[in-house]
Amino acid sequence: MSRLQSLWIALPVATLVASGCVVKETRPLPVLQAAQATTEIPADQLLDVGIHIFDPAIPKEVEDNPDLADKTRIYPDIRKAEARYIAMQLRDVLEGTGHWGAARVVPASVESFDVTVNGRILESTGATLRVAVTATDATGRAWIKDQEFGGSADTRAYKDGYGAGRDPFANVYVAIADALLAARNARPGAELANIRRVSELRFAADFAPVAFSQYLAKNAKTGEYHVLRLPAADDQLMQRIYQIRERDYGMIDTVSENYAAFSERLQEPYTSWRRYTYDEITAEEKLKAQARNRMILGAAAVAAAIFVPDNCNSATCSRATSAARYGAGAGGVAAIMSGYRKGEEAKIHVESLKEISGSFQSEAAPLVVDVEGRTLRLTGTAEEQYAEWRRLLHELYREETGLVPTAPTAGSPTPSTQAGGVG
Repeated sequence: MSRLQSLWIALPVATLVASGCVVKETRPLPVLQAAQATTEIPADQLLDVGIHIFDPAIPKEVEDNPDLADKTRIYPDIRKAEARYIAMQLRDVLEGTGHWGAARVVPASVESFDVTVNGRILESTGATLRVAVTATDATGRAWIKDQEFGGSADTRAYKDGYGAGRDPFANVYVAIADALLAARNARPGAELANIRRVSELRFAADFAPVAFSQYLAKNAKTGEYHVLRLPAADDQLMQRIYQIRERDYGMIDTVSENYAAFSERLQEPYTSWRRYTYDEITAEEKLKAQARNRMILGAAAVAAAIFVPDNCNSATCSRATSAARYGAGAGGVAAIMSGYRKGEEAKIHVESLKEISGSFQSEAAPLVVDVEGRTLRLTGTAEEQYAEWRRLLHELYREETGLVPTAPTAGSPTPSTQAGGVG
């Protein structure tokens, strides 16, 4: 290496280490809208959709190890809140399209819908959202099976007053809604009408398995349901089942409204958390990159200082060489120390993120309902509340009909060993 080359390496490197990384501005994402209905859909083809609370997918090791939660950016309290919030965002998109009947967010135990949607959170930060979605109709046919949807945040949503509160990941929900619509459109009207009939008969079979097992068959291999025959139009037992189902829908509406109220209360602090998370992730990644680059360039500067040749033939050359060696060495050490300080700043951002995350709690409030003059207070999680409601519904059905049904079995039409008839 010549003296000229060494000087060109040593001096500029010491200058370069002081500069930070240049972060590219991301282009605004397109604002997508779910496909809207343009014609009226026949009532017997207007399918009701039940969206289960998403699976927060919290690894057990994260539940047990807060330090691991920091590293993975999976915070249990927030994930549990997100599981409700994301489901509600999807419901709002589906409801606004006009392609569906009622769209409700419900606990995982609710299976009495024409189409049931299950979701699992794969990744959720202020920068990225990824979920896996499965949709199945009442006959047991899968429309979407563990399909991944995701995208980057539209950071304009983090600016005050943008888009009337548009969610930064609205495009993800739109993609799911469009996929569900494509699956529905691939089925003829007769099949859609059959799905609604199967849904009604499965609900009936849950309350009176002996009476209604003769109307449905379940394929042991595929798990799909088929209608064998339909009850008479004036079947009194079926009329009572319709009444029971209306009561059940009333309860489901109440649960869904509570989720909606929860979502509304959560929106502002959750959007703020997402914005802070985005800022923290961006700042942390920038600081880590700066720290890494500064330490690399600093090491290069120190190396350059060491290898500056010392074979000058004049006092002027010696002074220049010493100055170059000193400048590069001092600059390199300073860069390494600067990189270390940047790394410590990144740790501070992680701690800040931890404090923000710890502020969420997502407990279900007690639910008070009135049924036939009875005031019932349901407590526990939404799952527990609905399970208690279904138990009371079966009890009410028994009192009204005189039947002694078997224990609730989540809609299985398998015949019971107990006899029963219309009371």
